[in-house]
Amino acid sequence: MRESEYYSYFVGELPKGCQLCVKGAKLVLFTTGICPRDCFYCPLSPWRREDVIYANERPVKDELDILEEAKIQEALGAGVTGGDPLARLERTVRYIQLLKENFGENFHIHLYTTGALATREALEKLYDAGLDEIRFHPDIFSPNSKLFQKEIENIKNAKDFDWDFGGEVPVIPGGEERIRWYAEFLDNLGAKFLNLNELEFSETNLRALIDKGFKPVSDESSAIKGSLDLGLELLRWGEESTSLSYHLCTAKLKDAVQLRNRLKRMAKNVAKPYHEITEDGTLRFGIAEYEDLEELYSLLVEEASVPKEWLYINEKKKRIEMPEEVAIELADAVEGDVKFYIIEEYPTWDRIEVGRIPLP
Repeated sequence: MRESEYYSYFVGELPKGCQLCVKGAKLVLFTTGICPRDCFYCPLSPWRREDVIYANERPVKDELDILEEAKIQEALGAGVTGGDPLARLERTVRYIQLLKENFGENFHIHLYTTGALATREALEKLYDAGLDEIRFHPDIFSPNSKLFQKEIENIKNAKDFDWDFGGEVPVIPGGEERIRWYAEFLDNLGAKFLNLNELEFSETNLRALIDKGFKPVSDESSAIKGSLDLGLELLRWGEESTSLSYHLCTAKLKDAVQLRNRLKRMAKNVAKPYHEITEDGTLRFGIAEYEDLEELYSLLVEEASVPKEWLYINEKKKRIEMPEEVAIELADAVEGDVKFYIIEEYPTWDRIEVGRIPLP
């Protein structure tokens, strides 16, 4: 077992999908929120638990949205997820074909599925479309359910195709016997890997996890106490007991590495001249807020002599954007009800604001 440079742990070789993901080079293609299961630990937001489509944070209205997002990210591949992407099989197959047609055969695509809908016919369509890697997440923690039995039977079909296949499940404290069972099942089937994810609290699974007695590692972390330690124990066991590769994906990897690297890839392609790209990949700039933006714009250009190319009227957010240094200077010079701030935003489609400093 080794520790990676990405705050994760692994045995053997990282799956190709993970190798690109940690670099922030994987487009997250969410093809539907529909899923045949209702796992108590599911972290999906309420608005994604419907038949919706997203490319990263961008709502997809047509196929061009997917291509545009992949180009902005300079993506080298895509992770197809949901819900269960097989709940909208034809849509998912089309999107895989679309990405391969536009970015080439080397554009690596992996997909997550419960296995409940992974019939031989469905897998054949995915394979023919160009899917490179498939990861199965059956409900191993409900072994007596009919749906689980169906999932396991369907997973057996994956060995008949020339792709990388394996499993991916959360590390739930107390669930070590079931995870070991699944690892042995995959190993006997000829699978390549088992990915283990450190369990985390989210807005939607918080109550269910607390009701089951789970606690966070600390007040500053969303990670579940005991999940990481169990994951490390399972990797040590797996290295000795199976021939699978393992990757223990930590909460820190997702927050401090994968997201940060993706933001950096995107920032350089969306940044305007007045944006400063920070070390974390966020966009930093100044803004001015005022009731009449046209009036303010004229004042800044004609009376404050600010070059027009330094100013951008953002009607949607009701503000004028500008370089940070300009905002600092204007905050000292402009009187009245104009308010100036230094802003930090993600370079994503939704432009989430992560920092706001008022200027005196």
